[in-house]
Amino acid sequence: MMRRLSSFALFAAFAVAVATAPAVLVGCGNDAPTPDERLVSAYVEVRMVEQTYGGESPAARLARKTVLEKYGYTRESFAAACDKVLDDETMWVPFQQAVVDRIDSLLGIPKATKDPKKKEDKK
Repeated sequence: MMRRLSSFALFAAFAVAVATAPAVLVGCGNDAPTPDERLVSAYVEVRMVEQTYGGESPAARLARKTVLEKYGYTRESFAAACDKVLDDETMWVPFQQAVVDRIDSLLGIPKATKDPKKKEDKK
């Protein structure tokens, strides 16, 4: 089971990185909203469940329900929270970056940091 989760995590990290690369290249202002960590955690775990058990199997439904209950969501409230993020482009990029960071942390990949010396050289 752990091998399947690791494969999913690698795939998800790659897919999210590719999807958000154009926005990262264009740049985000410092005034970007902070994503809801509860939603980020629930989103990552729900996607892991779907990759592990499939989308509509009975085991997937039970596991998804358990994850949503763990984070205080119903199926409807989780869908509404996801839709809210999808409908607001200022929330989308920070949310996706938080998802990438969460997946990376599950894989043990250190978070990238900016080199302050490079910034000083450009001045």
